[in-house]
Amino acid sequence: FIVLSPVNPNSAYDLVIEKDGHFKKIQIKYLTPSKGILRVELGRPKRKTALYGKRGVDAMGVYDALNNKFYLIPLENIYNKSEIWIRVTKARNCQKKNINSAEKYLI
Repeated sequence: FIVLSPVNPNSAYDLVIEKDGHFKKIQIKYLTPSKGILRVELGRPKRKTALYGKRGVDAMGVYDALNNKFYLIPLENIYNKSEIWIRVTKARNCQKKNINSAEKYLI
């Protein structure tokens, strides 16, 4: 990937990535997992702003500070949602149904 950063600090995204001539606008979240889960807030409850999916962002980038890993969540997985939880460790009850495994978003 080639990584570009916007000149305007008030843009709806934090960086742009380019690979093979395709560009994607990415919003970055820096998070630490709690109980094996990264909770990614996609809205701004105290601000009257649109969700990221409606603001021209192509994907959400999530940096896991504890495990030093980076995840890229495509827009179709976050569109019209106010949050998404991604599991970075195996569930204690071994549940797999309705779990967003971090592995599928790992870069």
